[in-house]
Amino acid sequence: MATTIKDIAKALGISVSTVSRALNDSPQINDETIKAVKAVAKKFNYRRNNVAAGLRINKTFCLGVVVPNIGIYFYSRVISGMQKAASEAGYQLLICQTDEEEANEIKYLESLSNGRVDGILMAISKGTNKLNHVKQVMEEMPVVLFDRTDSSIDTTQVEADDFNGAFLATKHLIDGGARNIAHLAGPKNMQNSKNRLNGYKEALRQNDISVKQNLIENCDFDRHNVEGALKKILKSNPDLDGVFAVNDDLGVQAILVLKKMGYKIPEQISVIGFGNYPVSKIVEPRLTTVSHHLFEIGEKSVEYLLKMIKNKDAKISHEPLVSELILRESTKH
Repeated sequence: MATTIKDIAKALGISVSTVSRALNDSPQINDETIKAVKAVAKKFNYRRNNVAAGLRINKTFCLGVVVPNIGIYFYSRVISGMQKAASEAGYQLLICQTDEEEANEIKYLESLSNGRVDGILMAISKGTNKLNHVKQVMEEMPVVLFDRTDSSIDTTQVEADDFNGAFLATKHLIDGGARNIAHLAGPKNMQNSKNRLNGYKEALRQNDISVKQNLIENCDFDRHNVEGALKKILKSNPDLDGVFAVNDDLGVQAILVLKKMGYKIPEQISVIGFGNYPVSKIVEPRLTTVSHHLFEIGEKSVEYLLKMIKNKDAKISHEPLVSELILRESTKH
């Protein structure tokens, strides 16, 4: 027979309501009692009935996650971090994939906000131009943006330190002797793309290297655009000696394309990516990159959302996670 909160209350000689509050980390219950209740619950292998509990306190114990593409390593890794943090807090995830389309994003947000979840974690799709639907949902429940963020949205946002990560990447190429450095950029409307572009430009400026527009090509996060972009860049910049790609997928593709064209990496052209995806360690030479701690982004996003669910006046946070340079063989160092 399954253990109930009545059994826990009886074992500790306290009321059922105290047990219930302790299991929900109520500020009305002292830490010593919360620890004692949770210890007995674990000993008795107590499992909370989230459906019943949710009906009593008007909660679903479910968080909505809206991502552009579940199949991309970036988002699968972030979701792993979310899953761990949510599970530890007694929550489940309901995941929706927008396929980078604004219409899907609107549809899923409307569905999730209709009483199906207690809060939403989302990365804005690159097809989204207006954010009114996000602001509207925020009137109904807490929303945390991660990775694909936007400064016009007044909510907690969790992301890598894209600007400083891009600055580190470009500075590393410069320190290795590169002076004609191309940037394979992401979508112009995405904040993380803008931040990485600005970090690249700032590194050039601080090292007295002029920013040339013909060294910057938008590849839209799509590796199929890399070959055309590099051919266009090389046509006007035959002395190209460095490439900073907005993510590792483009960086790996840049290595493959340049090798096919007869260039030696890194002897003639150094290449660096962003993300530290598994593919960066498979390509030859292995891709130097910037790690932005994907699992931690997922954990932090859930941590902030749960605080907002618990306290609607919780302080809004926008603290980027520190980026880290991962040195491999595709650059000189």
